[in-house]
Amino acid sequence: MSRQAGKYGRLPMDRSRPRLTLERYLNPRAPLSRAGLPAVPLTDDVDRASEVSSWPMYLNDTLGDCTIAAVGHMYGAWTAYAGGEALFADAEIQTVYSRVGGYDPSDPSTDQGCVMADVLADQKANGITDTAGKLHKVLGYAAFGNPADATLLGQVLDVFGSVYVGINVQQSMESEFSEGQPWDWTPGDQIVGGHAICLQQRFGDADVPYEYVTWGALEKATANFQANAAEEAWAVVTEDWVRVNGTTVEGLDLQALLSDMRYV
Repeated sequence: MSRQAGKYGRLPMDRSRPRLTLERYLNPRAPLSRAGLPAVPLTDDVDRASEVSSWPMYLNDTLGDCTIAAVGHMYGAWTAYAGGEALFADAEIQTVYSRVGGYDPSDPSTDQGCVMADVLADQKANGITDTAGKLHKVLGYAAFGNPADATLLGQVLDVFGSVYVGINVQQSMESEFSEGQPWDWTPGDQIVGGHAICLQQRFGDADVPYEYVTWGALEKATANFQANAAEEAWAVVTEDWVRVNGTTVEGLDLQALLSDMRYV
């Protein structure tokens, strides 16, 4: 099956808005690792993708709804590793996009994308319903202070099953995706859009350590890509995860994080 780059739709992070920073809730004195979460050596693989049967496009080939499509992919992965993979109808994806971003199907000019923090806030308040009629919601979320922190990316992926990542896409990345080549960062190349993706695999490979979900497919990327293309990254706690794993995470004050969600 041919691969083709879809549309974008991640609006820039509003840095003036209050947001919780993940590192604040980590215990730096925890013996397990520098960041406090259970250690995941950079030489180890972290796989949160192979149990997922499909990665639907979720309308991101025709709409700038990447922020919503990525959330659908994360829920699919979370539930696949919890024993029952959730899928979402395109109509439900569009409903969330309209609710968060103001998209009106009768007016193409309203296809303007979303801010990732707004999508997370909506998922905490309203959630999204899968094709089986089950409602899925977010309990809490926090932004990485440094979205290129390789140690923390692996730990959050391992502990929480995904990382919600916002990137700036260069023109060359469209060709790399279509040709099945890993994403890299090319200094001076044109930025063509903001995009939301989710990190689902981390390989113990210094050259190409990451694999994301975007445009209905898995896409590998270099550490150079994450260091330069990623503008934001979010750790997300869901009811699906807590239902299976509970609320105790060694090295992370999860209860404080969830409590502080009341203020953002």
